[in-house]
Amino acid sequence: MKSLIISTALLLASPLLPASEGPLREKAVALSEAHKNSVLFISAVVEIEVTAGDNPAKKEEKKIETMGTVIGDNGLIVVSLSSLDVAAAVDGRMVNSPQGPMKLSAKSTTKEVKILMPDGSEVEAEVSFKDVDQDLAFIRPQKPDAAKLIAIPNKELATLAMQDDVIILGRLGKDLNREPVVMTNEVIAIVSKPRTFIKLGTQSLGMPVFDKDGKFAGIGINRFSSKGDPNEPPTPSNVVLPAADVMEAAAQAK
Repeated sequence: MKSLIISTALLLASPLLPASEGPLREKAVALSEAHKNSVLFISAVVEIEVTAGDNPAKKEEKKIETMGTVIGDNGLIVVSLSSLDVAAAVDGRMVNSPQGPMKLSAKSTTKEVKILMPDGSEVEAEVSFKDVDQDLAFIRPQKPDAAKLIAIPNKELATLAMQDDVIILGRLGKDLNREPVVMTNEVIAIVSKPRTFIKLGTQSLGMPVFDKDGKFAGIGINRFSSKGDPNEPPTPSNVVLPAADVMEAAAQAK
């Protein structure tokens, strides 16, 4: 018992090990310095209309903020669709009710879309394309030349494998002044069906993920449970959609 207490005391007194060191830390810091302004918040007013079975439709309007990543030289930004359009995850889903299982019909209208710039200014934008199957939405500034948005490096794409080190760029929330964030983590699982997804040991929704060499590897999205089970709520799992799939979808938004 005495040795256990001493070991515990020594463990508590020891400094925490750094999340990364050596080349990985250097690459993460350099990537953040060069491309921290390529990760931005998007704000929007979303009007949601939901109908359960034959019941009257219910409408709600709310203002949201979500993380986005600049991936096009024309200022094109990718976000997780479900974080912008909550109706996408609800539409077609079965739910239990006192009258029995009902199918939900949901749609949303996105209005007043704005890109929140690092200097505090706002840039008018619009939704240019949605990919429901891959949980992607693409945002385009209304005046790309005036916005002066810089894309993350995506000419060379990475393919991740189990236990690969990764670098993630993001931002803190409004309460912490939306300061840039850089994290290092690792691949803990590869999902191969129905398509390839990467699972990391941390959350990355809307954030760009890079391999240890700084090559673009993917974007954090939500993956939802099947819509056919009324006993299973729309619970999201945060995964990374591979960069090749992201860029293929982005080509349709141009």
